[in-house]
Amino acid sequence: MKISIREKIGYGLGDTASNLVWATLMSFIMYYYTDVFGIAAVAVGSMFLFARVFDGVTDFITGAIADRTNTRWGKFRPYLLWMCAPLAMVTVLTFTVPNFDPTGKLIYAWVTYNLLMLFYTAVNIPYSALSGVMTDDPLERTSLNSYRMVLAQCGGFLVNGAMLPMVKWFGKGNEQVGFQMATALFGLLVICLFLVTFATTKERIHPPAAQKTSLKEDLATLFKNRHWIVMFAAGMLDLTFIIVRAGTLVYYCKYYLNLDEGRTTTFLLLGNVGFIAGAVGARFLVRAAGKKNGLIIAHILMALSAGLAYVIAPSLVGLAFALQVLHTVGGGLNATLYWAMIADTADFSEWKFKVRTTGIVFSATTCSQKIGMGIGGAIAGFLLSNFGYVAGAVQTAHASHGILLLVSVIPAAGFVLVAFLFRAYGLNEELCATIRADLSARREA
Repeated sequence: MKISIREKIGYGLGDTASNLVWATLMSFIMYYYTDVFGIAAVAVGSMFLFARVFDGVTDFITGAIADRTNTRWGKFRPYLLWMCAPLAMVTVLTFTVPNFDPTGKLIYAWVTYNLLMLFYTAVNIPYSALSGVMTDDPLERTSLNSYRMVLAQCGGFLVNGAMLPMVKWFGKGNEQVGFQMATALFGLLVICLFLVTFATTKERIHPPAAQKTSLKEDLATLFKNRHWIVMFAAGMLDLTFIIVRAGTLVYYCKYYLNLDEGRTTTFLLLGNVGFIAGAVGARFLVRAAGKKNGLIIAHILMALSAGLAYVIAPSLVGLAFALQVLHTVGGGLNATLYWAMIADTADFSEWKFKVRTTGIVFSATTCSQKIGMGIGGAIAGFLLSNFGYVAGAVQTAHASHGILLLVSVIPAAGFVLVAFLFRAYGLNEELCATIRADLSARREA
């Protein structure tokens, strides 16, 4: 099933919208809560830990509900229409400082942040699953996810480049007002972009008409799907080591390469550029090597570029920048191919077990990544402390070497492990072609 460029762009703009929220949380939420909202860092950490567990549970529930949704717009598209405005509103509420006492503010933060995670899941799980029912063509799925990843990075560029200037301009010295107004403007853009995605996309693949299963049966079928189990394990490991490296890049720039804020920003933005290049190139890699081999190549590239950083002297800044671009090219290839292959596992489930549960497949996969994010953050924090890192101080040789390990050897070893794990993934191009042909014949019958 071929998809027009218009529809691919329309779908990708949905991840621009998602990333306007997600990049804001990744880059600014900790600073906002501690320095603007005014609650202790330990309280913020506890809140984040609870929210991550809660979010993992709601992923499964959201996927199951979406699979059982039947409207004239399809199963997944309606959630973009229904949930975009609540997501935008609760984002603004999260970045609004109420005039409460400290206890009241803490309760307010817990309620609004967890609501934000809930509504983000309610939009993003159906949005991700939508790619699995728009087409069954492997190259078109790769192309679709390439558009998604490129346009997601555009959202990240916008947030990282415009948030602080907007806070300064709107707030006129009052960061509380600045963050509220900036997120309100981003919220309006989120609504508009999700409505564009809703209006320009179409669901073409539907489950068997007689399919009626319980959540228990859906989960049992899911864990019979050995190809999905490989993707689940790989996603968890992948995000663990991605977060270990990404979470320590700023420390690497500041304390190992001795970069100022401007060059650190450039270093990080080059990562966005490399990621976009990888996402664009994914389709060509699939043509040459197939998705499975392409994903293995992507992880070898990520491992080599991370590992080589270990032997780069701090004075070789240009080479460090080049390795950062090379690493994120691999990251763009990885993300694009990974989500295309998740859609293939949903096809396999329908082919093998005669049950299609696209929402469960995508939501469970997202849950594995969130587990990996939690593990990766914990590993990075523990090892930084163990290496003797002291915030704002001149680091000891032991601490500097530890920071270097966290952005080089440790994640490189993890990416090699993931590449090896993908050897157990059995959905090659030939089998996927057979599955598509058989499913097409079933649907016509």
